Amino acid sequence: MPDQSDTPVASLVERQSLGQHTEDLIPKRHGVADALVMLLPPEEDHDLAMARIFSDPVAMGNLEFKMLPNGYSAEVAAARRLFLDERQEKKERLNYTVVVKKSLVPEHVVDKIDDDEYLPPKRVYIDDGHIDVDEPYIVVGCCGLLNIDAFNRSASAGIIVDARFWRTGISSAALYYSIKFGFNDLKLHRIGIETTEKNAGMRGWTENVLGVHVEGIKKEALYLGNGKFVDSWEYVIFDYQWHGRAEAHLRSKLRMVG
Repeated sequence: MPDQSDTPVASLVERQSLGQHTEDLIPKRHGVADALVMLLPPEEDHDLAMARIFSDPVAMGNLEFKMLPNGYSAEVAAARRLFLDERQEKKERLNYTVVVKKSLVPEHVVDKIDDDEYLPPKRVYIDDGHIDVDEPYIVVGCCGLLNIDAFNRSASAGIIVDARFWRTGISSAALYYSIKFGFNDLKLHRIGIETTEKNAGMRGWTENVLGVHVEGIKKEALYLGNGKFVDSWEYVIFDYQWHGRAEAHLRSKLRMVG
């Protein structure tokens, strides 16, 4: 039987022979422009909208462990953004703000949005160029990859979306591009998704759309405050599952072509 202690060294040598390391591929600023949604690097003018979303008990109803007792102010949202920027600089995360152009806001949502929630058009600079947001747009959430482990080629995917935009396909599109970047660009092997038992929407999406099942349940792993804990339901999708079925199935659900 081979010495198991040799395995990490062999894996590292093999990866080095392929050229770039996973951590070398993590950009400082990245974005995606899609027909349904845009993923932009977080910026200061997103803070107020993110504070509102993080303070909304409906949007955060399945993420109680991420809420603050007094909600989020724009200043607290800004501090969070700067902290996550540092984590991205350290190659530990990939952060996006999820935005939707005004003309693409679903018709049944339009009347629920105040005019002052729209931000003006802008050019957003990213590592490999820029994205032009050529009309007013609204911040609807955040997503990305966290806990990036370059050596073991693993990460977790996460998303928080304004409750007004649930069941519009926006969450699916944002997760699609986050996971796609992880597998196609960062060359990850596995991406986890953490949720709770009560989050039937996320569990159903992971099981029925991605076609993967819960890997394990960590008992009382998430602290809600006031001495209360909830279980963490942990899913995982592997690169061969993504390339074998899940990506194509998700593209079909989103009606993507090409």
